[in-house]
Amino acid sequence: MPRYDVVVVGAGPAGLMAAYKAASLGASVLVVEKERSLAVKPCAEGLSKQTLVTAELGESSFFIYNEVRGAYVYPPDESKRVLLVEEGNEGFIVDKKRMLQVMAARAAEKGVDLWMRSLVKDLLWCNGRVSGVVVEVEGSFVKVEAGMVLGCDGVGSTVARKAGFDMEGYEVIPTVQYIVVNCKIEEQDKAHFYLGNEVAPKGYAWIFPKGDGVANVGIGVRGKPAKSYLDKFIKQHPGMFSKAKVVEVKGAPVPIGGMVKELVKPGVAICGDAAGQVIPLTGGGIHSSITAGKIAGELAARAVLEAAPQLMEEYPKLYEDPWGKRIYNSLKALRAIEALSDDELNKLAEIITGEDIVDLARGLNIQRVAMKFIKHPLFAMKLAKKLLS
Repeated sequence: MPRYDVVVVGAGPAGLMAAYKAASLGASVLVVEKERSLAVKPCAEGLSKQTLVTAELGESSFFIYNEVRGAYVYPPDESKRVLLVEEGNEGFIVDKKRMLQVMAARAAEKGVDLWMRSLVKDLLWCNGRVSGVVVEVEGSFVKVEAGMVLGCDGVGSTVARKAGFDMEGYEVIPTVQYIVVNCKIEEQDKAHFYLGNEVAPKGYAWIFPKGDGVANVGIGVRGKPAKSYLDKFIKQHPGMFSKAKVVEVKGAPVPIGGMVKELVKPGVAICGDAAGQVIPLTGGGIHSSITAGKIAGELAARAVLEAAPQLMEEYPKLYEDPWGKRIYNSLKALRAIEALSDDELNKLAEIITGEDIVDLARGLNIQRVAMKFIKHPLFAMKLAKKLLS
């Protein structure tokens, strides 16, 4: 039976970061990935410069498509769009597959083993503690012992389910994304977000320009068929898409219900989408997942190498500030905004600033924004009260 100090389930941003950090401390590490290639899950592929700093990656032209210097948020009346510009924290549109390849190569240099097309079917247990995984590899079942198992295996996490994590409140939104060519997007250094109950019920549509007329165009909705709303959105914007063609279609659920209450059990922890570590209002999870993997990977290695399993209890504490609080605050903002009518969204656009939207989306300074809404009778109860609760 093969044995590793740390087994990471899932080769996404959280998993590859965790593997790299654990191996950097001298742990033997195995990454198990069910897909045949990296980055199968669709992603808008937008991230901040700070994400690359956290991931300890340079600004490589190998995986960066386009630099983004802000974003527009469009209410139903698109003429009332709001510009978001955050000086010093510009971002990039990246090729996520290439970025993950760089992360995987870096992990491999540290001695990490990677099993692709390998599905974790169950967990091994010893004295009430997770002690390994059962992996299906090309039709055969292999038991792998582990000092610590990290579940970075996304929505519907097998690790979370088999270990009995409390997933109360875990909620997903279905998303569909097209890669579209021959687009005519005027400001290709901006991301574009569209709100409205007729556009994307309890969600939003997005355009992330990748340059040269190529863009990621997607939508997330709840209670409605996402693809039909995305098709309608494209038809309603002929200026950008009249001669455009779809060259790739992908869909996936994204967790937007906030972080789960339980991240650690004896011998096992969960990170990234598996733990709901996604900013609810935006659905963005690369930075928050990489941070989780970084913390959990380092602690897992130390817990095993130092024979100090209690070290894993530090993971939720280290993650709480700032990410846990930000995810919680962003969820409050989401619940408040998704209840607004289209008319109310249009009126909101007249008083809200780009700074306000950034703070709400990231779960930062929401009390400041709430106090601003208190001055407006229409939003005092609908927004301010919910944000301050």
